[in-house]
Amino acid sequence: MTRLLVAIVIAVAGVIDPAITLSGASCARIALVTLRSAPPAADGIRERLARDLSASYEIVPQLTSDAAAAIVIGDRYPDRSDWPERTDAGVPGVPDALRIATVTTAETAGSGVRIVRIDSPPDVPPGTAIHLDVEIEGRGVAGNTTDVTASVAGLETARASHRWTKDLERWHAALEAVPVGDPPYVVRVRLKPDTTETTDGSGRTVEAGDSETPVVSGFSRTMADVVVDVRRDPLRVEFYDPRPSWATTFLRRALEADARFRVATLSSIARGVSAQTNGAVPPGDPRLEGFAVVIVGGLDRLSAADARALDRHMRERGGAVVVVPDQRIDAGPARDLVFGDTGSGSVRRQPDLAERLLEQPAKLTVTAPAASLQASELLVLRSLPPGSDIVARVPGSDGSPVIVSMPRGDGRLMLSGAMDGWRFRASDSAAFDRFWQSAIAGLALAVPPPIAVSVDPPILFPGERGEVTVRVRSHDVGAVSASFDGDQPIRLIPAAEVGVYRGRFVARETAGRSTVEVRAAAAQPLSASRTLLVQPDARRLRATTASSLGLLSASHRGIDVTPEHLADLTRFLRGAVTSPRAPLVRHPMRSTWWILPFALCLSAEWWLRRRRGLR
Repeated sequence: MTRLLVAIVIAVAGVIDPAITLSGASCARIALVTLRSAPPAADGIRERLARDLSASYEIVPQLTSDAAAAIVIGDRYPDRSDWPERTDAGVPGVPDALRIATVTTAETAGSGVRIVRIDSPPDVPPGTAIHLDVEIEGRGVAGNTTDVTASVAGLETARASHRWTKDLERWHAALEAVPVGDPPYVVRVRLKPDTTETTDGSGRTVEAGDSETPVVSGFSRTMADVVVDVRRDPLRVEFYDPRPSWATTFLRRALEADARFRVATLSSIARGVSAQTNGAVPPGDPRLEGFAVVIVGGLDRLSAADARALDRHMRERGGAVVVVPDQRIDAGPARDLVFGDTGSGSVRRQPDLAERLLEQPAKLTVTAPAASLQASELLVLRSLPPGSDIVARVPGSDGSPVIVSMPRGDGRLMLSGAMDGWRFRASDSAAFDRFWQSAIAGLALAVPPPIAVSVDPPILFPGERGEVTVRVRSHDVGAVSASFDGDQPIRLIPAAEVGVYRGRFVARETAGRSTVEVRAAAAQPLSASRTLLVQPDARRLRATTASSLGLLSASHRGIDVTPEHLADLTRFLRGAVTSPRAPLVRHPMRSTWWILPFALCLSAEWWLRRRRGLR
């Protein structure tokens, strides 16, 4: 009888089909896209990458809205016709938060060393070094050494050296150039020795591998000028504390000691009593848009209305919010702010946030040249949303993220898990102050202003035509006008992107400085300007097809590699993309193995009944 009951239970369970929900690591999705314009060799590259990554990631052939990262294989920057098919995000645009790596398949003729790309900020606060990221490619120069220098006003202020070990290799050099003279600063980046170009008697540049074809003077592959202006407005930061917190108190003192910041504070001391300085406003006040970064402490007293207002500040304003907890975030508005709705109709996967207490303070692993940071009470995250940047990790083989910057709409949210880092603020020559000054400055400089102006190219030859691009964040603006040197109107034409206008102008025939001024009519009129230089001896990078695809990865926090360096790409993805934890639904009764105990129980019951003479 017991065997019959077991068989009946198995049959009933199979009809009901119960589901069991477990929590486990899901497989992050990687989009592996081959452009239509890519050469036939791209198919072999795609197969190799799919083989190497399929064990850790789910590989899909096109961009999707839920992809954690993407790899694009091709020989040029993609346009609408290059994509294999329409993506979820639209073509040719892709989500800004999506991390994209590229594999450039084009070959460059000749041998030597050339500058592929230079990334520089449009402006820096006074007294701040200019950080330059220079990507350099070497072909056929194995065993040689190349120096890259950065000079301002004729004075060399930064230098880096690299010894080439392969016939085809790329080197990423980080330079910190010191501003010298009056702004805007012209930073000349140059390779030494110049292995790919010479100058003939007429002053024209001749490059190796080009059949001795002269190149127009001013364009080069081993020398380039970038223009960096001075940011005249201070970086506005507000501290908002629903209750007093030591974690934000010492962080505020670190920023107040830095002349680049203008710090405002709104702190609740007791019920109905608060302290306010430098025009600080509550999170729900529209004037909060005037602050680039909002730093929040005392999270257990944060209200739901405050959390929603801070979320709008990131999504709509494009601002940055820094969350500085002094205890574990278990529930409430603070957790909703950090791990809440993505704003796209889906709920963000809940990260594995754990508290870790150490007997001795640990020096966190940070990205150079950031200062070190120590802490013993940590909140670590084991899974991150796509587009996140890890600022500091647990040292050693664990490497769990402690301080993380995550995308939130058009802005960023930084979560600091170093809860007691302020206790060790005096260690290592006040590294605590230097770390946070650098981290907050980076967040503030990345926040777009209400109206931004860019000029391409920033250094023009006399009489050359330039293009100005204006981006207005507010949608409640009227007419937008621009002028060149105050007396030459620039006709601005709206672009396909909302709030973007483009126009063209002609540089003056004489060398010197010029200014593009832009005004926008609004409730509070907006204005901005950009200083550019007209120089007959300007040096600009000579554009190449092979380097253009790298612009896609550079704008999406990825890397650009050649087919010979696919191993670097896989290592980059494994470090940048982690498998998120998600609920997994299992149906145990759907296993075909259940038929064995079911048949065994029925057969045993039938055999025993026959032995007893029963039917």
